[in-house]
Amino acid sequence: MRNQPFNPHVNGSDTLIDPPAELRFRSLAIVFVVVACIVLCRIAWVKAELHGRYLAALNTTSTEYEIIPARDGRILSESADVFATDVDQYAVQIHYRWLQNPVDDIWLKRQVRSRLSAGERRDVAAVERVQRFLVRQREAMWEQVAEVAGITPGDFSNRQQSIQQKVQRIADSVNHRHSQPDKESVETTNSDGPFLKVAAAIRSALTTTPRRKLQNRIVVREEESYHEIVADVPLKIAAAIREQPHLFPGVRVVAGNRRTYPQRSTAAHLVGARTPPKDGDSRPLPANMATESWTPRSGRFGVERSYDHQLHSVPGLRRIVRNRRMEIVESEIERQPVSGRDIVLTLNTDLQRHAEQLLAEALLDQPARFPAARDKEDTEDQMPQPIPVGGSIVVMDVHTGRLVVAASAPSFNLSLFTSGSPSEWEAINKDQRHPFVSRMTSMALPPGSVIKPVTAIAAIESGHLDPNATFHCQGFLNQPDEHRCLIFRLYGQGHNDLSLKQAIAQSCNVYFFTAAQRMGFTALRQWCDQLGLGRETGIDLPFEHHGHVPGQTTTTADRNRRFERETLGLAIGQSSLTVTPVQMARVMAAIANGGWLVTPHVVSSDGTARTTRDVDDRPRDLTRRKISGLSEATLAHIREGLEAVVQEPYGSGYKTVRLDDVAIAGKTGTAETGPDKPDHAWFAGYVPSDKPLYAFVVVLEHGGSGSRAAGPVARELVRRLIAR
Repeated sequence: MRNQPFNPHVNGSDTLIDPPAELRFRSLAIVFVVVACIVLCRIAWVKAELHGRYLAALNTTSTEYEIIPARDGRILSESADVFATDVDQYAVQIHYRWLQNPVDDIWLKRQVRSRLSAGERRDVAAVERVQRFLVRQREAMWEQVAEVAGITPGDFSNRQQSIQQKVQRIADSVNHRHSQPDKESVETTNSDGPFLKVAAAIRSALTTTPRRKLQNRIVVREEESYHEIVADVPLKIAAAIREQPHLFPGVRVVAGNRRTYPQRSTAAHLVGARTPPKDGDSRPLPANMATESWTPRSGRFGVERSYDHQLHSVPGLRRIVRNRRMEIVESEIERQPVSGRDIVLTLNTDLQRHAEQLLAEALLDQPARFPAARDKEDTEDQMPQPIPVGGSIVVMDVHTGRLVVAASAPSFNLSLFTSGSPSEWEAINKDQRHPFVSRMTSMALPPGSVIKPVTAIAAIESGHLDPNATFHCQGFLNQPDEHRCLIFRLYGQGHNDLSLKQAIAQSCNVYFFTAAQRMGFTALRQWCDQLGLGRETGIDLPFEHHGHVPGQTTTTADRNRRFERETLGLAIGQSSLTVTPVQMARVMAAIANGGWLVTPHVVSSDGTARTTRDVDDRPRDLTRRKISGLSEATLAHIREGLEAVVQEPYGSGYKTVRLDDVAIAGKTGTAETGPDKPDHAWFAGYVPSDKPLYAFVVVLEHGGSGSRAAGPVARELVRRLIAR
């Protein structure tokens, strides 16, 4: 054949002769060498480059932050009564691996490895002995925790199963998501064409992470964390667990705090409450924050809200580093917790309780304790007064605006916001009297005759009233069936001749109707504004109602058209005029202190038990201003009339308010309301009348007569006020 070694045609020109075999061997050798070089280069690159990457993957850590709770500031009185404070609270937590049932094999092996040396781990009997000991130790720990915490084994088992089910759901969800095939790969595989399917399969084999087997499942943080098994345990239980760690492996006691209100319902509307913030109302927290053992709180109402910037604490931060198995490898405190600033109230606690007791008695929420409201000879011709819907008592320092009493009724227990049961919430929500409304600042009612001193001031200062002149009251203004005095409605006669002093003392409507006609609507409205009616007082409490004075939002032309309708009603505290109790207390303080309009406040500027540089310390505006155009002579006439209300036998408050050992000045008010509704009862004044120290207001919503209903309450309030 031609391809044999000794073929005679080898050196011929025939093209069918094959090339020498050496060329084929040489080509194969080159290919082999190239492939070998590629493989060796790959091995060298893996050794040099991927070694560090694999080690980095094994040493991957995650960082999270844990809140260290801090105490919010306390709310105290000047006599050191505690109205709000944080108390220590302890919770028992157990590591999930010590709770998990059945025990996790990988965790059990790690525990054995940590207890035995390498040589001891070769002894199968020793390993099994340690494993049995760990299982028994877990079960003994469960019994110890249940016994110390005072819960039954069945209850402990239920809590254990609840925790395990929650953690298992989280772990299964995470592993399920990681085990799902890539969406893009699935879409490509399902597309038409065999070549694309082959290409997708090759790409998936080269680039997709292999699916985890059961033993390589992802470990979530919850599986390597502590979980609360018993909440709010006493200090003695926490101490027992901490003192005997050998009996409680895998157990820790976490200290926190909760808000409490030791005075319960005393000054509840003023103190307020701190609760977890609503959605969108929380303070920003760092990323990766673990907050299972801490809940931020914010003030919802009262001082807790208005002084939240001082009361709130600054929690500490602990940085926690976990490895890829979510085990803690490093823990460091990055910021120490800072407590909030204490707040001291201006309230007198005993007087506040007495005022709230008086209101509760008036509303028939509690049995009466103070003496009979009226003299015996005065009871026969007086009708029983209706039961008020609500009420308020305010006592203010006439010179500084410090509130000594700020009571609102009906009240409620502040513990509702920290530990209230559903039945308690249901009961208070069914109360149609709206107990959560702070009536001292948010209840705007027509004041009735307590506004008459303001009318007198406006008439005198505008030059339309001579306080020394005599006026004849016939019982009505123009027509017997309208614009009448109460005495005319009851007995068909007027007050006859009287001065300003007697008109205030006897609450003569016709006198003030006539004064209002002379001075006009504009002057009266302007003096209402001068004395702070119809606008907020600036008190350091939230949700203050500004009340309403007719004509504040109307034009001059509108005022002229509405003159006849508004002026007469405004002069005696009716029409659409509404004021709050704290506004009227401010007016009485201005009359008593010589014409200074003070700013009411409930927090003392003297009282802070400690300060921190991390807590906002913005001062409140407690300034006072002199009322422009108000003369001392005018005030003297007004004070004379207010004193006669109580001290003179013809005064409307003589029988129900007067006390023998102190001179009281004030004004009764009975404000008419809608049809078939009882009147609002008012009494506003100051004491002592010769050297005023305190202005006070008593309001009973739908309480009836000012002299008969509010007057006796005012008398018992002053009795305790001067006795302290």
